[in-house]
Order: sequence, then C-alpha cells, then structure tokens
Amino acid sequence: MRKWILAAALFLSALFVRPVGAEEPPAAPPPIAPETPAERATRTLREDLDRIFAEAGLSDTIIAARVVALRPAQGAPESRHDRDRGVALPAAGEGREILYSVRANQPLVPASTTKLVTTAACWERLGPDWRIRTRVGHLAAEKKGDPPDLAVLGGGDPNFSGRFWDDDPVGAFRRWAAVLKSRGLTKLGRVLLDDGLFEAEVVHPNWPANQRQEWYEAPAGALNLNDNCVDVRLAATKAGEFADVRLVPPTAYVTLDNQVMTVEKKANHRYGVAREVLGAGLPGLRLRASGGYWTGAAPAVQNVAVHNPTLYFGSTLAETLRAEGIVVAGPVQRAQLVTADGVHPAFVCDLVHTSPLGATVAVANKRSQGFYAECLLKLLGAYAANPQAEYGAKAPADRPRVASWENGRAEAMRWLAERGIPTAGVVVDDGSGLSKENRLTALAVTELLALMYERHGPGFAGAKPGSAEATPGAPAPLGPGFVGTLAVAGQDGSLRSRMRNTAAEGNVWGKTGYVYGTSALSGYVRTRSGRWVAFSVLMNDVPWGGLWRARLAQDKLCIRLVDYE
Repeated sequence: MRKWILAAALFLSALFVRPVGAEEPPAAPPPIAPETPAERATRTLREDLDRIFAEAGLSDTIIAARVVALRPAQGAPESRHDRDRGVALPAAGEGREILYSVRANQPLVPASTTKLVTTAACWERLGPDWRIRTRVGHLAAEKKGDPPDLAVLGGGDPNFSGRFWDDDPVGAFRRWAAVLKSRGLTKLGRVLLDDGLFEAEVVHPNWPANQRQEWYEAPAGALNLNDNCVDVRLAATKAGEFADVRLVPPTAYVTLDNQVMTVEKKANHRYGVAREVLGAGLPGLRLRASGGYWTGAAPAVQNVAVHNPTLYFGSTLAETLRAEGIVVAGPVQRAQLVTADGVHPAFVCDLVHTSPLGATVAVANKRSQGFYAECLLKLLGAYAANPQAEYGAKAPADRPRVASWENGRAEAMRWLAERGIPTAGVVVDDGSGLSKENRLTALAVTELLALMYERHGPGFAGAKPGSAEATPGAPAPLGPGFVGTLAVAGQDGSLRSRMRNTAAEGNVWGKTGYVYGTSALSGYVRTRSGRWVAFSVLMNDVPWGGLWRARLAQDKLCIRLVDYE
C-alpha cells in the first residue's frame, strides 16, 4: 500500500513542480474592462457616420471628414494682437476629443469653406466692432465762383446696397445728400473718386474667365455698389409685346437693349442677358436682354456683374445726388487724392460713412457672399498689422498697406500659423473659395472652428434684444459671436432649405461650399444634451448629378450629431 501511495506522490509532483530552467506558464489575460457609456456612444457614432458615407452612392468621391467635441468657451478674451500682450492660447487639439476622422490631413479643394479662414482671421485681427470707413468731402474750386468738387475716399466697404437700406441700393447716397445739403453743399462740380486703397486688380486671375458677368465673379474694389452688380428685373406684359425689363439701380453706367418678348406658351419661356464691356467712360456696359418671357411667369431678377466698380459707384452717386436736389455740373472721374504726403491739402471731410466688420462677416458667411469675402481678405491685408491705420494719414506708420490679394493671403496664413492651426497642405488663394487653387484640410477647418468657439463663445442664448421671448422648447437664437455669423439649418442663409423639420433644424450652424466637382459643409452642432461639436466635411470629385447625394450625406451627418451624447 505504501508503494502505491509513494508512486502517486511522485506522479503528482512531476505534474505540478516546475523543473529548474523551465519557462513560466503564460499568464492569464486580464479581464476586459466593460465599455463605458461614453466609449459606446463614440463607437456607435463612428459606425453610423461610416455607414452614412458608405451608403451615399459616392464611391468615386474623395471624402474627408473630422468631428471634435469642444471644450467650454473661455470668457472671450480681447483678441486683437494677443501675441503682443502675452495672452496664453490653447494649443490646437489640446484637450479635445476626436469623435470621428477620415482623411483629415488630406488637402482638398474647399470651395466656400475658404470663407471661414477669411472671416475668422478678420474677426480676430480686427475685431467685430472694427469699422470700414468711407470718407466723403469736398475740394474748393480752383477758380473763384466755381462750385466745389465732391471727393470720395474709398474704404473697400461692400455694404452699399439695399441689404441694409430697406431694399434701396442707393439708400446710403440719399443719406449723404441730406448731410451735404445741411452743410450748404447744394451745387457741386466734379465727382472725384479715390480708389487707391485697393490694388488695381479687381477680378482674381484664377477665377473662370468665361463667367465674368456672373454675380459670383463681381469685382472687389475700394468703391462698391449693390454687390457690384446691376439687377436686371424682368416681368411679363401682354403676349406679343416687349417684356418689362428694368435696371436697378437705374444708371448711365449701363445701357439696356431689351429684346425680350412676352409669350403665351410656357415652352417658349427662355431668356438671357449678355454683357458687353464698352470702355473706360460712360456708358461702361451694354446689356442685351433677349428671348421669351411667359405670361404666367412670376417676376425675376438676374444679377450681372459690372466691369468698373469705381465708375459704377460714382455715376450712380452723381445721379442720386441730382435726384435729391443737388446740382452736379461736372463729370465723374477717378482721382488720386491720397499721395505719399497724405490727403490732398484742400480736402474737407463732410462725413465719414462706417460699417461694422461683424455685420459684414455675417453676410459673407450666412449668405456665402463671395464678393464680401474678397473685400474682407483685402482689408485684412491692409489693416491686420495696424487696425487703427487711416488711409491718407501723413505719417507712414499710420497708413494701411495696399489692400491686395497678396497681402490678404499672407495675413491669413500668418494668422493660422500663429494660432497653432495645422497649415500643412493649406493654400489660401482668394477670400471666397471660387479659385480652385485653394486647399484646406478637415483637420485645419475643425481646429479653426474649435478655436473660434472656445475663444469667443457661441454668442448669447435666449431672446434677442428687443424681440419677443423665445418659444419654450424651441432652439434658442444666438447673438453676436462668430458662431452666429453662420447659416442656421432650416432657418436662414445658405442652409435655409436644408435639414428642415429634423432634429438639426436650429441646432446646426454651418458654412456651405460648392464649386463644380466640390461640395462641403463645416460648422457647429449643438447636441440634445447641450454639448457643442465642430465638424468639417470636404468632398472632391463629386460626379455630375451627384451634388444632391453629397448634400444629403452631409445633412445626415449633422442630424446624427445632434443625437450624440
């Protein structure tokens, strides 16, 4: 019996005693930690966004996208020249959770997403309360008894239109007339226009050369009127008669040849407006309207870009002053009133017309108005180094630089670099994104958006000053702040007709983007729980007829983000 017990003991020791030099048995794997609710929410979000793009029907389209959760906004510190005052800036991406990222580092054609760079740089370098200034005055006549000349020093203001003047494109000029008459200036000689603040080039060389008359290629100069477009307004009359075709504003700068006939058959409703550049004098343009206008068609407007914005501005100004009772005897002409020595010594300033930068940025972003963005980029180049500079100042240090695309591009890129926004592959060629030489990454766009939110906040929530209380349960409107300059899904601007009657309506602030082959949407989402996220979707090689698919995928992403917890 003892032999059997001894044999069993020896056998068991052979099983459980490790021989000298033998390896340790592999350790058991640690238990897998259960997925947290936050991790589960992020994982399902990524899966859903992958599915949205996979099912978009855009297999040959290059899609770059990035979504980041935003940190609470700071107290909106003073932004102007923070680098000179030692204000600490958060590093790009520091402390932010990346919720989704695909091809975020790939430079793509951004279309109007470029406006975010232009407007954000202006917002920080100049400030939303900075004013665009146009000075209006007179020069005493050289000969005794002659009336003084009217003199205008252009400041690059894009806001001379009916947008802020009760749909009256010359509303500002009427106000000027009242001021001039109050100062006894009821008889004037010439109308002298100084547009020297801006470079001579008013149309970007990288814009499509065959689309010069389109509103989105309107020139950007120091003196601008009605978005530098003439509005051709058409309406039906009786069949067989010429249609009612009018120019707004009416001006001697443009002549109209109306050959549009009113037609009974809807199938014959085809018309067009062709532009012919005549030269440097008056008239500067001839517009020929031709075709057929159906009797049952509603009135329509076609916007045609002008060729010489300074002459357009000045001729319309002179005509408005005459209509308001001021005699203007002399011609309208460009003049160099500012030289290396300052403003012409005989210049007497009668009024200074100013427009706030914040409202100007809002038009560029909400309406995706490219002409505004081009003026802003040039103004950035002129004033970023010294926002208090004055065109015509005697001291060179007090003067702005030339407002040019070159200077604006340099300042935009400098601002991106100083704010720590990744610039690898980034190219800023113009202010609006019409040039296909622009390049942005989804990484750069979301970091820009995050910086602007975290430094300047989303704006105030609740009813706007002077308005009725917000409807209980409805998304609260946003007030002044960079976020509030963007279009609101389902409510205004370029997103007015998108995402209506969805969870995204009123909870997405975005900048749309489109040029042929490119579709983009970037901005902010306020989730149901009150969190804020920034997102960017850039799509290149969108096929002909595929734009609706691209926009649908972008909208689905926004709707899904609203539900992110």
